[in-house]
Amino acid sequence: MRESSRAYGLAMRRLALLALVAVAVLAGCGGGGAGQAERDRAVIGAMQAYRQAKAAGAELDHGPCIAERLPGLPDWVADVAHSPREPIDDVPANQCQRYRNGQAHHFVELDPQGDLIRAQ
Repeated sequence: MRESSRAYGLAMRRLALLALVAVAVLAGCGGGGAGQAERDRAVIGAMQAYRQAKAAGAELDHGPCIAERLPGLPDWVADVAHSPREPIDDVPANQCQRYRNGQAHHFVELDPQGDLIRAQ
């Protein structure tokens, strides 16, 4: 009985170690990136910001930042750009300052017609 208790204890420690390793691996796979649900909310928010900018008469062909902060998503900005990229897209005045300064870590890019280019 003593050996079966020892074997049981060893098996439980191995199982606990395996579970710990699995949790660490899964946590590392996320890489701190945004989840799909958050990304979807950011795209919706960016499209709303685009509609508001367009309704206000903003010049969108130059690729301006249309939202330095998306509602409920403080780590996201929204920018208008071109696909393929054009030199005007790299002009700092046309980019979201919070992203450039590292205050925001995610962005949504829409083209001048309001279509999604990318969100990351």
